[in-house]
This record gives sequence, structure tokens and C-alpha cells, in this order.
Amino acid sequence: MKRLLIPIIIILTLTSCSIKSAEDYYKETDSGKLTATVSIDCSTAVNYKNPNRKNAVILKNYKVKFKEGDTAYTVLKNACKNNKIQFEYTGSGDGLYIKGIDYLYEFDCGDLSGWEYSVNGKFPEVGCNSYKLKDGDDIRWLYTCDLGADIGNKYKGG
Repeated sequence: MKRLLIPIIIILTLTSCSIKSAEDYYKETDSGKLTATVSIDCSTAVNYKNPNRKNAVILKNYKVKFKEGDTAYTVLKNACKNNKIQFEYTGSGDGLYIKGIDYLYEFDCGDLSGWEYSVNGKFPEVGCNSYKLKDGDDIRWLYTCDLGADIGNKYKGG
């Protein structure tokens, strides 16, 4: 009986796993009826003379479908996945923070550098996983080398 138990457990474990190919993983996601536009730009890193940056525009005006209740993070995740763009985050919930996009990370261009986002030209005062999107929103992910001052989001303190 014991001899049969181990092979049965192994078979059940393997058959319950879902392994996807890279092609399947990166298939475009259709996650709703609402749409937003996502752009990802790192002009400041190129101007900073970052040796790893040649192109300022990582993604331009990409239309992403989403569902009601989705956040700026959800749309970034789907846009990156659909376009095979690497991104990395830390934390969860309201404390989720985007560490890097397309291998460009916080602090790569100095102590005040990192990723910020705007929605319809305004910089929300909440994390990207807390900002609920509306149909037609324009989300721009911008890399700053000066705590937002170089991308139009002057830090006000606090």
C-alpha cells in the first residue's frame, strides 16, 4: 500500500500543476470592456546619461482593456505582460510600489530617482494599487531623476 501511495501523490501533484509556455503567458489579456491608454517613458534617464538607456519611450499610447475596480497597477501589469516588458514591484495592497520597469530601477539615476505615474495629466497622491481607473483614462508612467520635479510633479513635502 505504501509503495502505491507515493507514486499516486506525485501523479496527483503533477496533474494539478498548470505549466504555461512563454507564448501562452504573454498572450494578450482581455480583462474587461473599459479601456485606458498606457505610456511608459524614461526620457529623464536618457538625459541623465544612463548608459543602459538608449530609447526614452518604452511604450507609447497602448490601449489596455480593464474592468471596473481595476487600478493603475492592474493596467500597468497587463500592458507590460501584453508587450513583454519586464517590471518589478514590492509590497501589496495600498503599499504596492513599482521598483523597476524595463530593467530601469529606482536609484539607477541618483538617490531621488524612480517611477511615478500620472492619470489624465495629474499625479495622484495615492499608490498605483489604490487608484481606481475610469473608462478612457490616460496613464503615464514616468521615470524621475529628481523626485518628480523633472516630470512636472514637484514634491511638496509631508
